[in-house]
Amino acid sequence: MVSISACDAAPGAAADSFGRPYANGFRPAVLEWDGWTCADCMVCGSGAECADCRACTEFAFPYPPHWARPWEEGMPERGIEAFGGPGGMSAGRQLVDDGGDWVLIEFNRDAAATARAAGHWVVEADIRTLDPRHPVLRGVRRFHGSPPCQTLSGAGKRAGWNAAEISELQSVMWQASEAFGFLEVDDLCSLYGGPHHYSGDVIDGMEDHPDADDGGEYCVSGHLPPCMTPAEFREWAASAVSDERTALMAEMLIWPMCLVQIGAPLVSVTMEQSANLLRQSPALAEAIQSEMLSVEGFGWDWCSWQVLDAADYGAATHRERAWMVATRYGEPRYAELVDGDEAADAMWAHVLKRTGRLPDSAPELGRRIEPYQGRPALPKVTVAAALGLPADWWADTRGKRGVNPRTGKPLGGGSFPLNDVGQCVTAPWYGIRFRPAHVPQGEGTTTITASELGALVGFPRTYPWTYIPTRVGARGVRNIAQMIADAVSLFVGAAVSSAVQGEDWYQPAATYQAALYRLDAPDPGRAELPAGAVRAVLPGPRTECRGVVQLELSAA
Repeated sequence: MVSISACDAAPGAAADSFGRPYANGFRPAVLEWDGWTCADCMVCGSGAECADCRACTEFAFPYPPHWARPWEEGMPERGIEAFGGPGGMSAGRQLVDDGGDWVLIEFNRDAAATARAAGHWVVEADIRTLDPRHPVLRGVRRFHGSPPCQTLSGAGKRAGWNAAEISELQSVMWQASEAFGFLEVDDLCSLYGGPHHYSGDVIDGMEDHPDADDGGEYCVSGHLPPCMTPAEFREWAASAVSDERTALMAEMLIWPMCLVQIGAPLVSVTMEQSANLLRQSPALAEAIQSEMLSVEGFGWDWCSWQVLDAADYGAATHRERAWMVATRYGEPRYAELVDGDEAADAMWAHVLKRTGRLPDSAPELGRRIEPYQGRPALPKVTVAAALGLPADWWADTRGKRGVNPRTGKPLGGGSFPLNDVGQCVTAPWYGIRFRPAHVPQGEGTTTITASELGALVGFPRTYPWTYIPTRVGARGVRNIAQMIADAVSLFVGAAVSSAVQGEDWYQPAATYQAALYRLDAPDPGRAELPAGAVRAVLPGPRTECRGVVQLELSAA
C-alpha cells in the first residue's frame, strides 16, 4: 500500500506496458505501489469517511484523506497549486468556481497558516521534498504555480537576470520531456539490447546482429521511458544557477509532466510570475512554452504568455505579473490571436533600444487571453476611494525626509497622492502614513490596517492574515505586509482561472469589486466605525508566545 521510489525498490527487471523487460537494469522513473486505493478499503466500505479511516489517511498523506478514493467523472475537479502563498489565487478562483477540490503547497509558515485559516487545504512543505508521482495525485486535473520571484525582481540582486545562468537553466528545462518520458523516437530497440540506437544507427560492435539491416521485433517507434526522478532533475536544475530559487521555475515542468506520466487527467496549467520573467529572462518562459507545445514534449494545443496588471481588472493598486495559460485540448476561454511580432517589439522595446535586436530566445507572443472580450472595463478605483479617505490626501511610505531645495519635493520618493490608482504594494507599506495635503511630508498620523492593505491588492477585508511569532513580543508587522505584497491579486486570479475553468469572470468580479471598495456608497469619505470601535493598526493582537495569531480586522 505504501508507495516507494523506484530507486529504492527491490532489484529486478522493469517491464514496459507490453511486458517486455528493459535492458541493462533500466528502471523507469515512476513510483511503485501495489494498487491499493480507498476502493479496496474495508473500513470505508462499511460507510466510514476517509478522514475517519487510518488506512486512507496514511495512504493519502500529506494530501486530503478523501484523495485516497479514485477520482471519477462528476466529482469536484482536483487541483494542485504550487507556491500557494496566503491563498490569493485560490480566493480569486473561488469567485468563478467554488466547486473545486484544491491543495495548496506552501513553504512559508505564516502564508501557510493564513491560507489554512481561510479554509484551504495546505501542505506546508518545501515543494522539492514532495514527489509529484504520489498515487493519490492520479486524479489531478488542474495545476497552477506561482514560483518565487525574488531573483527576478528589480528590487533584489537580480540573479535571475544573469544571461549565462538563464541560458544554462533553459537548456536543462528543454530536457524535461526526455527526462519524464515524453520524447518520441523512431527506434526503441536499444532499450532491449540493440542493435540500434533510437535514431536508427547501428550500435558499435553490433554490426553483425541479424537485425542490424532489416530491423527486428523491438525496432519500433515510440516514446523513450522516463530516465530521471524529480529529485535528480531538481538537482540538475539547481546546479545551473547561483541562487536555488531560480531553479524552482523547473517545478512548472516537473509537476505537470510527472502528473500526466502517472495517468492524471491533467487538462490545464496556469502560472504567475514577476513581469521580469518575460522582460528580462524570457528564455525561461520560452523553455516552458516549447515543452508544452512541442510534439517532442507535451504536445498541448495552447500555451500563451502575457503581462497582466491587476489595476486593469479591478484592483485599487497596480500589480504587473507575467501569466501563462496552457490547455491540453483546444483553446482556453477568452483566447485571442494577435500580431506576435508587434507584441514582441512592445515587450522587448528596451532590448531593441539597447542592442538593436530582440532577445535570442523568447516565447512566442501571438496568443493571449483577453478576459473583457469587448465589454466595458471595470471601474478604476483610487486608493482614496478604496480606503474611504479624502481624495486630496497623500500617502508617505518612508517617513519624514528632507526636501530638495531645487524642486521643493521630498527626497527619495515614497509619497503619492490618493486620488489615483496606487503603486504596487510592497512590504514597506506596513509603515504607511496618510495625511492631508497641507500637512508636511512624514507627519501624517493616520495608519493602515492589515485589512486595508489586503483590500488594496484585492483581498476581502475579513481575510484572516495570520502571523506565528518567533519570539515573545514579536509583532510580525513586516511579515504580514510581505505576504500581502507577494500574493496573487484576486481580480487577475479570477480572470485567469475563468479562462480554464468555472463561469465567466466579468459579473462576479464586478459584484465583488463594488462590495470590496464600497463603490455604491453615496459618500466616498472615510467609512464610519460602530460606536465605541477603534481602528486596529497592523498587526493585530498576539498570543503570549508561539501561538498562531489571526489578526482582528474590526477590533471592538
